Amino acid sequence: MSNKTNLFFIIAGVVITIGAIGIWLSMGSAPTYENVNSPRPVKGSSEAKVVVEEFSDFQCPACKSAQDTVKRVINEFGDQIRFEFKHFPLTTIHPQAFRAALASECANDQGKFWEYHDLLFINQPNFSPSELVSYAEGLGLNKDTFKACLDSRAKNDVVRADMAEASSRQVNATPTFFVNGQVVQNWNQLGDIISAALGEQN
Repeated sequence: MSNKTNLFFIIAGVVITIGAIGIWLSMGSAPTYENVNSPRPVKGSSEAKVVVEEFSDFQCPACKSAQDTVKRVINEFGDQIRFEFKHFPLTTIHPQAFRAALASECANDQGKFWEYHDLLFINQPNFSPSELVSYAEGLGLNKDTFKACLDSRAKNDVVRADMAEASSRQVNATPTFFVNGQVVQNWNQLGDIISAALGEQN
């Protein structure tokens, strides 16, 4: 084997080695996220006998419209109810809704689900990855932690579980509300339905 051939193989080996080191270093510096099982987003009292559930989609205009009613019943009934938020992004018509749902759960890991929830509806439908990170920064969340959570889709199982529950309960539109397991036909009447449910507990 000639000296030129030996030199070629030596140079090729060095290039391959440097490339492998570069890949290894880049993998090592990629953001990682240690997934945690955060409590689901709830308002009111965990001990309340009247449970209100909302299946919602952050990109859904009707869901945004329903937020005034949601805030009103939460303020009016307080600890008399347990208000639970659940994800049902309608991905066929709202392509950014699933990503927004993931982002809200990443915010939940840092204790700011409801604040982030409100920002998503205020800024609907501006849900690009950079915008979602910007909203997190505005709330004082750790940017790197949030971005790693979002980029890795760490909360995929959480959102998918809510979607599966919605399907099993024959939810086919958003927003859909339940009061003590009974579907609410008109969410504008949510307050009256809650009052009636509370009356049944007395």
